[in-house]
Amino acid sequence: PSDQHWMKLNPSVFFATASHYFVSAHKRALPNGQKLLSLPTPLDKEQIVNPNFRSLKRRGEHVVYALRLWYEFGASSIIPTSDNMATDMAYNGTRMTICSPYTTIYTEDLETIVEDLRSGSITQSQAADRIELLPTRLDEKVIGRRPIPNHLPSHQKVYMGVVALAVLGSAPTAVTVSDATVMNTAAPADSVDLILISKSRLISALDSVGLLLPEESQRLEDIIALLWKQAKLDDLLSVDKSDDTDIESTLGTFNEDHIELGLLKLALFGVSLNQPSPKYCRPCGSGKASYDDLSWVMTTKMKRTNGELVRHDAG
Repeated sequence: PSDQHWMKLNPSVFFATASHYFVSAHKRALPNGQKLLSLPTPLDKEQIVNPNFRSLKRRGEHVVYALRLWYEFGASSIIPTSDNMATDMAYNGTRMTICSPYTTIYTEDLETIVEDLRSGSITQSQAADRIELLPTRLDEKVIGRRPIPNHLPSHQKVYMGVVALAVLGSAPTAVTVSDATVMNTAAPADSVDLILISKSRLISALDSVGLLLPEESQRLEDIIALLWKQAKLDDLLSVDKSDDTDIESTLGTFNEDHIELGLLKLALFGVSLNQPSPKYCRPCGSGKASYDDLSWVMTTKMKRTNGELVRHDAG
């Protein structure tokens, strides 16, 4: 990223990228006949040093924030702590250890352990445990940023959240119908609202970029499952109030995994369906969406903000 964006990343990302660059440059600078391939790179390291993967993680962060905000203020029911709505999928959020010839730690942390060892205040085993954890300190951001609580995201972040749902949750499609026929792939949707978003695909994408945290009070997988169920139920209830069809039985016949993007953005962000594209297109349009008056976004009357709470670690 550009220089001003490095400060938004964890120190571990910067040093892992620098380490990867140094090793690659060394391999490429060897004499002819002795050069070594700098590829392939382990996927876990690629997720750190590759800006495309970092971009996917930023998109995922937009979705995660929107999901937790919706669950707090917009969900019609809560998830009992004993429930596991996403029982068909198991995600533990474990990551492989990234092997590197270099390890970066904070000097002050190492000096503290050395002083404690010399003074006899800790044992060798305790020192070994603390040294083993030193590299993880670089995973903490020097400048902590988080959205202002109890505020709706800005119109721009709503747009980015909708795009993130499509990027992370939808399957690849052909550009044209004729291409889809030739390549035997899915045809493009006639409307953005009709793009199918897969629940399992979205959860897998969030897990792959390390955004499913098992220590959270409410599992993100369960919140996603609840959103899918509520969005489909809201759609059925809005079709025809006079219809005597059993809603619960009809809901059971729907595809459990896929849902249209339009229904998701209505439930999650309160964005109205079937909007003309010029009103919700960048960079030509203003980027300000039209919101449904009956959605939780409008009824809660919360303010929108693009601001952040910033915490700087002076050390």
